[in-house]
Amino acid sequence: MPHRSGRLESVPYSLSRWTDLPAAKWEWFKASLNAGQMMAFDPRTAVPEWWSLKPEDSHSLVFWTKNPHNLLLDHHLLKPYRVKIHMTLTGWEEVEKGAPLLKDALRILEDTVTVFGAENVTWRFSPVPVVEDVVDRFGRICARASRAGIREVYVSFLQENDLMPEPRSPTERESLLKKLGERADVFGIKVLLCNDDQTLLRSGIVHHNVSLGVCAGPDSLGGFPPVERCGCAIMIDPFTLNESCVYGCQYCYAADKTLSNKKRNSTRGLPVLR
Repeated sequence: MPHRSGRLESVPYSLSRWTDLPAAKWEWFKASLNAGQMMAFDPRTAVPEWWSLKPEDSHSLVFWTKNPHNLLLDHHLLKPYRVKIHMTLTGWEEVEKGAPLLKDALRILEDTVTVFGAENVTWRFSPVPVVEDVVDRFGRICARASRAGIREVYVSFLQENDLMPEPRSPTERESLLKKLGERADVFGIKVLLCNDDQTLLRSGIVHHNVSLGVCAGPDSLGGFPPVERCGCAIMIDPFTLNESCVYGCQYCYAADKTLSNKKRNSTRGLPVLR
C-alpha cells in the first residue's frame, strides 16, 4: 500500500507539538528519516498511517523545541527539506526540566539562526507566573535575539492545566503584555499574541507593538495547506497527547495530572518500518 505524501496533500509534518522531538526522540526520527517513512496521525481523522519522509514527498518539517541542539548537529540530514523551527525560549530555569540554561539557550538560538536562517526560526515566549522578573528576562532575550536577526516573538500565555493554574486576571495579563510590547519595541522586535489568546485584546490594542499573530500559518510554509481554527496549518504529527514530553514542565499544555505517569513520561517512539 503506497504511503501518503505530505507534498501531494499539502500538509506539513509537525515534529512535534506534543513532545520535544529534537531533544527527546531524535534517534527515533533519524531512524525514520533513514527508513524514508514514519507512522503519524492525520488530525482530521485521528488515524495513524504511514507517511513518506522522502524529500520529494514531504511538504515541510516543522520542529517545536526548547533545545534545537540536535538539529544543529545533524543539519546535513535536513538540507533536502523545507525546515521551520519554533524555539520556545523563556529562561524559566526554575521549572524547565531538561531545557538549557538561559545563557546556553541564547547561544543555541544564535547558532540556529546562523545555520537555518532567521526566516526559518520562530522565537516563542510564554510569560508563565513562576518568577517575578518576567519582563527583565524577556528583555535579555530580546537583546540577543535581535542581534541574531529575529524580528518577531510569538507570545502565548499559560494554557490552563491542573499542575499550574493561571493566577493573573485578564487585566493583569493585558498589563504584562503591554510591558512586553514596550520592551521588545526597543530592540525592533514585534510582539505577536497567539490567536488562542485573542480575548486579551478585547478592549483594544494594548500597545502599538502588540498584535494578533499566527505562528504556523500557511503563508509561512510556502503553500496553502488547510488550517485549524487558530489559523495555523493543519499538520501531520507522529505523536499525540499520549506521548507528551518527558521533561514535564509545569506550565506545558500537555502537563495535566490526568495523564498517567507512563503516558506523560514515555520516551518510546512509534514504530519504524525498515
